[in-house]
Amino acid sequence: MTRVGRAASALFALVFVCLPAWAGGPLVALEGGRVLAGGEVYEPGTGAWRATGAMRTARRHSAAVRMEDGRVLVVGGMSASGVLASCEVYEPATGRWSRVAELAEARAEAVAVVLSDGRVLVAGGVDADRLPVRSAELYEPATGRWTRTGSPVSSRQGAGTAVVLDTGEVLFVGGLLAELYDPASGQWRKAGPVGGAAGTHRSGHSVTRLPDGRVLVVGGMTARAAATAEVYDPASGEWRLVAAPGVPREGHGAMVTEDGRVRVVGGFHMKKGALASVETYDPVADTWSVEPPLGAARRGAVLVPQPDGAVLVVSGSSETPGGSPASERYVPERCLPLSCASAGRTCGEPPDGCGGTLSCGPCEEAPPRCAEEGCGVERAVFDAVLGVPRCGEAGAGCDSVGLLAGRGLLGPEPHAPNTLGGSCADGQGGTHARDEALDGLRVIAEEREGLSPGRRVRVEATVWAYARPGVNRLDLYAAADARAPEWTHLATLTPDRAGAQVLTATYVLPVGASQALRGVFRYAGRAEPCPEGVFDDVDDLVFTTR
Repeated sequence: MTRVGRAASALFALVFVCLPAWAGGPLVALEGGRVLAGGEVYEPGTGAWRATGAMRTARRHSAAVRMEDGRVLVVGGMSASGVLASCEVYEPATGRWSRVAELAEARAEAVAVVLSDGRVLVAGGVDADRLPVRSAELYEPATGRWTRTGSPVSSRQGAGTAVVLDTGEVLFVGGLLAELYDPASGQWRKAGPVGGAAGTHRSGHSVTRLPDGRVLVVGGMTARAAATAEVYDPASGEWRLVAAPGVPREGHGAMVTEDGRVRVVGGFHMKKGALASVETYDPVADTWSVEPPLGAARRGAVLVPQPDGAVLVVSGSSETPGGSPASERYVPERCLPLSCASAGRTCGEPPDGCGGTLSCGPCEEAPPRCAEEGCGVERAVFDAVLGVPRCGEAGAGCDSVGLLAGRGLLGPEPHAPNTLGGSCADGQGGTHARDEALDGLRVIAEEREGLSPGRRVRVEATVWAYARPGVNRLDLYAAADARAPEWTHLATLTPDRAGAQVLTATYVLPVGASQALRGVFRYAGRAEPCPEGVFDDVDDLVFTTR
């Protein structure tokens, strides 16, 4: 396989299993707070579920949307006979289902979204072998017909992972690559860097359009995704990390409240299991507030606002003994402050999520620890604020030890992406201990004064080179101020063999008390602080000078 072929395979072979809204069939919010769940409808007036017409074909893992005329379109899915191309429309006024034209390609777990002009775009999904279906189709409600449109570059799966922007374009977020679909041209284009601001792939996350037109993405299945949130700004086309939720989660429900905040409900945590916790994000203040928990832990829940101000939470992972979807009415009452543990802090005075602050005790620098060079060389520790390994004492040097080993999810690399503020994501293509990785950075003083401005230091970078080492390059950059880095290119080095090796360079430290070193180990391309290649590894190391 060629290098280009391996890049495509690594980027697109990831298949993410979406969390179904309800195992009994499609779950869609209707008008007036009503909810369609398979063959039942929830009536807000009575607070009960009633039977309605059954689908012509029993199916699971289908895509479903409420169209502009109030009808519900259900697309594809799985049945006992396999993956389906058949589609049906539900008429709420009569409770009846009717067949419409079939898809050109059978698919399950696809993404469906109603466009600004009323058409329905269906993209991605998986086939009978659970391989990605990399195509898209448009449904015209007036004619009941499907037409093909441009195909996404990346695989697309999961309900609620696409939103329509003010421009009419559709933002799809999932996997490693976010994409924009233009209904006018039928074309797709990349929306920001691979991995977004968090530098990770997302599945089981929520994608919510904010009142100001930006898009909030929360959580996911990886540890990095579950613990982070980021915002996409269509005006600039940029992603940035925002305040992290107090509880890492995936498979949760999300909705915009009347005052413009985003309520995140339930979900799942790898260690805690299904969650009952509820948090609300304020996009103006960039803060999270804790709200009273649900009555029961719920994974894969859908949130439906009710006429009286309550929220109907319909569970996606359990059913009541009578067969109706498990649900509860949720009425927010008061803010419950975070604890130091839930805020992820062991010291300092972080926000408590309710407008106050927590007192988590004094923050003290850890005493210097010895590296292989001797006790004057400090072993870096991960700085959660900067998002990178950092040495807090000015000694003879600073060593990242094992904090940078691996690349992104390959290895995996702890605390990836290990770039200041999560500013540059690692490429996710390839295999650990075979493809490119920057596994360590060390800066060592060459003079008695130690790490001091105006003194020469030696940089040692441990890399893992590809089988053709001549196509790899290590670019080294320095910044005098780690909190507002302006990168200066120091050197570009070439490995002389495949596998693990140490590349070295020297430079004179600029003036600055807290400085940063960046290593970019790349496949081909040109020298730049954040190249965004699928095989590239970018890591930072922060150190203190005398």
